[in-house]
Amino acid sequence: TVVPPKRTRCQMMMNSAIMFGREFCYAVEAGLTTPILLSIGLPSNMYSLVWVISPIMGFVLQPIIGNLSDRCSCRWGRRRPFILALSFLLLIGMTFFLNGEQIVSFLMFLCRSLIIAAICVTIIGVVIFDFSADFIEGPIRAYAMDVCDEEDTRINLFYQAVFTGAGGAFGYASGGVSWTNDTSLGRWFPTDRQVVYTAAAVVFITTCVCNLISIPEANPKKKTASKPPALKDISNSSSYPRNSYSSGSGREVVNSTGNPKQHLHRSHDEAAPNKTEDQHGEVGGLKSLVRSISSMPKDLRNLCICHLIGWIAFLCMALFFTDFVGQVVLQGDPRSPPNSRQGTLYRRGVEVGNWGLTINAAVSSIYCFLMKPLMRRVGPKTLYIFGYLTFSVGCLVVALVPSIYLVLSLSSIIGIMSATLYTVPYLLVAQYHEEYKQWKGTSKERGIGTDCALITCMIQLAQIITGLGIGALVNIVDTVTVTVITASIVAFLGMLWAAFFVKY
Repeated sequence: TVVPPKRTRCQMMMNSAIMFGREFCYAVEAGLTTPILLSIGLPSNMYSLVWVISPIMGFVLQPIIGNLSDRCSCRWGRRRPFILALSFLLLIGMTFFLNGEQIVSFLMFLCRSLIIAAICVTIIGVVIFDFSADFIEGPIRAYAMDVCDEEDTRINLFYQAVFTGAGGAFGYASGGVSWTNDTSLGRWFPTDRQVVYTAAAVVFITTCVCNLISIPEANPKKKTASKPPALKDISNSSSYPRNSYSSGSGREVVNSTGNPKQHLHRSHDEAAPNKTEDQHGEVGGLKSLVRSISSMPKDLRNLCICHLIGWIAFLCMALFFTDFVGQVVLQGDPRSPPNSRQGTLYRRGVEVGNWGLTINAAVSSIYCFLMKPLMRRVGPKTLYIFGYLTFSVGCLVVALVPSIYLVLSLSSIIGIMSATLYTVPYLLVAQYHEEYKQWKGTSKERGIGTDCALITCMIQLAQIITGLGIGALVNIVDTVTVTVITASIVAFLGMLWAAFFVKY
């Protein structure tokens, strides 16, 4: 097998920098989309449905996109063409959802109803953005694994963890400043959204260019098309792709939030695929995923259920957090005129909510650094239960005492929960695969890449459930506080599941 050369720190930092830009844009979307949709007139019982469309597409298309990336024979490499294409779509989506009203006003001669047109353009932008931002992470990770040896991959993915947390913190903070009122930028930009959009676009384009020119990418599919493959790719998803260069032994890598995972590789002799596998292994991405779901072991199934419950709780809080602060904490109204008292209060609440999410991202990044020593000291079970319990209690307190200072101080608890969801489940998957080694060569043999993809799919399934349910719930009880109470109750159920059903 071919081992890539050593990479410099500068190359690896440039390669990882795109995670800063991606997370910056993601944070902007998470903090501003719900207020934007409500302010342009979308009914409150429908706005959560916007978050459903992209996860449904992702749940179906994720293994297919990963399959296409693995089979790509472009001279420029297997991963970079997908990174470039998805980056272009991400910028288009962000342009639409942050500038929907301006685009419609410019093309008003084509529209009969400006409100409906603005809502449609914004929703289309959100869907395109979510789709591209979700899928670009897989090729980014695969690119890093393809061009780095084992030690450099570890360092590269550690940089990705740092850039992810920093990008989220800066992205949320950008939505927490009144740029046009408090700075001189008001002379150049009509609204705060245009300031944030310009900053996000410049940051993402810069970091994307750094990634694409950082390290030359050789395409093993193109170079070795006439040779039998040395290794069988065990991953059918781009979320946790297998390194093209393998030493044939186990290695530890770190995912984008800093958690160590043991990738269990087969030796060269074990990995030699038979003819049937070689002919059909790359074509059945979605089919293989369905087969893996239907035959997953009980331990993995319980972990998936726990992860699903955790993400439902987290999304109930995170996706509607700025709206909750604007409407409940500061008693604002998203549909009031911007210069009215209630409109001003709501806008101020959105800014405060973004600062709360900034604290969340910063704490999540810091907590990820602490996870490894804490794991050795108290074990994964304690950390898993602690994450769910603190989140449940924190949400309940925020719902009962909606104070600005309390909301900001308890935002750190959301960071603990997100760090827990991003790390512990994948560590447990790695532990489970130690037991799955005995199945090698049998019909029960499983790849760690596929199982990590199953865990990741729970996030998209949680988005679908949250999007379908939370809007109707808000409409029934007529208060956004129900989102925070729901998050608390669901997190408590997740804590019970983690305590009694998940294997450690």
